[in-house]
Amino acid sequence: MAEVAVPQVFTRRASGLVRVMSPYSAFIYNILTMGVIFPWTYLWAPTAFQGSNLVLGIVFAFVFELPIALAYTWLATALPRSGGDYVFQSRVFGGGFGFTVVFAFFVVWILQWVALSGWLLAALGIAPTFLGLGVTTDIHAFTTIGTWAATSNGIIIISLANAGIALVLLVSGFRNYVRFQYVMWYAILLSFGIVLLLFLMTNPAAFHTKINSFAGAIDGVKNFFGQAKAAAAAGGVDFNPPFFLFGTLMVAPIAWTSLQWATYSVEQGGEIKNAHVFRNQLFIIVGSLAVTAGLLVLLAVAMNHGIGDDGIRVASSGYWYANGKALIGGGYMFPNLIAMGLTSSPIIVAIIGVGFILNSFQIVCNCYIGTTRIMVAQGLDGLLPDWFSRVHPKWKTPANAHLAYFVAAIPVIFGFNKIVDWSTKWALGITFANGAVMTLSALAAALLPYRAKKLYEASPGAKYRFGKTPMVTIFGTLGFLFGAFMVGAFLFVKGLGLAYTASAFPYVIVIGTAVFGLIVYFIMKQVKASKGIKVEYAFAEIPPE
Repeated sequence: MAEVAVPQVFTRRASGLVRVMSPYSAFIYNILTMGVIFPWTYLWAPTAFQGSNLVLGIVFAFVFELPIALAYTWLATALPRSGGDYVFQSRVFGGGFGFTVVFAFFVVWILQWVALSGWLLAALGIAPTFLGLGVTTDIHAFTTIGTWAATSNGIIIISLANAGIALVLLVSGFRNYVRFQYVMWYAILLSFGIVLLLFLMTNPAAFHTKINSFAGAIDGVKNFFGQAKAAAAAGGVDFNPPFFLFGTLMVAPIAWTSLQWATYSVEQGGEIKNAHVFRNQLFIIVGSLAVTAGLLVLLAVAMNHGIGDDGIRVASSGYWYANGKALIGGGYMFPNLIAMGLTSSPIIVAIIGVGFILNSFQIVCNCYIGTTRIMVAQGLDGLLPDWFSRVHPKWKTPANAHLAYFVAAIPVIFGFNKIVDWSTKWALGITFANGAVMTLSALAAALLPYRAKKLYEASPGAKYRFGKTPMVTIFGTLGFLFGAFMVGAFLFVKGLGLAYTASAFPYVIVIGTAVFGLIVYFIMKQVKASKGIKVEYAFAEIPPE
């Protein structure tokens, strides 16, 4: 009877998902998910850790993430299935651990990224674009739109539209997203390239003149940069700080907010062609990490050349020190907004704006894609209701999971923009929570040859060893240690993540989501047991393809 019962855990050997993403598409996906548009490194680090070196900090982040990315290469080829991190951890650590960690710290916490992507679209995409168009065309209506987009009501409306449009695109077929991703990719490359050129073609003295004119046209303020710098100095910004090595190390966790997502393509591993091929995963994961880190370094170098250290610190003071004098049109001096202030061409402003708008939109898409695939895998294992794992027979997408995630994101979007301290303090646990998942997956990679021996020996990466030690164990261990360092920094270093606020509430939220995940696991385990199904059997098998 036991032998008959075991196979019934998987009544559907095929998930219904199809492999429509090429390795190159997955490579692009990771770069866009890492977000070369993310401004955190340039707005956060210069004043939070005065005397830090941005370029060196980004390099540290790359070095710390590299063994994690390499460890994921082994995991992705051993288990080329959708559900990525959940599949890895549940097959190495067991379902209770894998479900709780990934459901709590990915599925639940990435709802914050849905809200954040709407904020990025509004504040980093639409607002700067229309402000720039208002200045370069002298059409006041554009400036009005840009100013509205930076308000809380504007951000909420834009965020809901952003999430709704992504829902329709993704439910209609993953192939449609893959096609549109190429449009986003080349538009973003063009936009980012123009931003770099604008910074490289100017100098700090010319920047002061142009940004004064730009801010004056929007806000009517005179000598904008001089006033902003004086206010920053009065607020505690040191414009001639000595080199700060520890601060430079702390730039790495901030840059990791971007670079940690080099591995995110594993969540849709069952929809990537030839995902089991080792060199493909190396290209997808490690290649995208190297390219993105290089682009972030280029932007730091270009900004330093074009606006100087003083310009970077003034821009950062608006974000970190809440220096209202350093805001333009009510918004922060993001790199793209600064670049728009350096040109008088509305065409160039529009090209820059379209790229940043599209990358912001891609962020909400990857929120859906990764979490819904995790929910499908968890549903197939019996740890979520079967409804979540159903794939639409025509569109080949987990339509139910997409719809559920959209509905769940709505209150988060409102809370993010309306509840005091949510976006500035409560949401700061997101990098800690997401980073904890990736750090634990690196540990799963280290233990793969020992806790899932047959699975490891059948994988293409099993042949790579250093002496008698599997290479995956070496990279996984290093990745776990480096990841733990950065996760720990977000827990304990003032100026980072949860330690930013003296309140214990962010810690309570993190612990609460973990408890919630554990409760869901035990409830589903008991529900399945009442039907004669032991979910433990699922964790001894490779999930359906």
